[in-house]
Amino acid sequence: MPLLVPSSALIVDDEAHIRVFVRMILAKLGVETFYEAGDVAAARELWKAHRPGLVMLDINMPGEDGLVLVPEIRADDDEVYLVILSANAQSGTVKEAVEGGADGFIRKDRPREEIAAELAEIFEQSEE
Repeated sequence: MPLLVPSSALIVDDEAHIRVFVRMILAKLGVETFYEAGDVAAARELWKAHRPGLVMLDINMPGEDGLVLVPEIRADDDEVYLVILSANAQSGTVKEAVEGGADGFIRKDRPREEIAAELAEIFEQSEE
């Protein structure tokens, strides 16, 4: 059975090169449309305007912490894939993300193939 991959994604990270890296991974998985934000305020606006099927969210960003978006987006849409992509993998942070409604937590300092495999696993789990 083919993987049920969302057609659109919002990538939220304050580092442009990370957004490009994530976009390349998602494109290989089959995501077609991308929205990008460098901070939480821009991410909120893009979320409201486009309602993508996947949100890839960094935690540590200037201004608001990315974790504030997790319960906001989840309350707005319980079907969206909501994945934290961060170098901050402290157990308390991971727990807060999952309790807030994130579908998964992926370290962004992992090789591309590992990130793609972890995303595929998240997509597969939702199909069960």
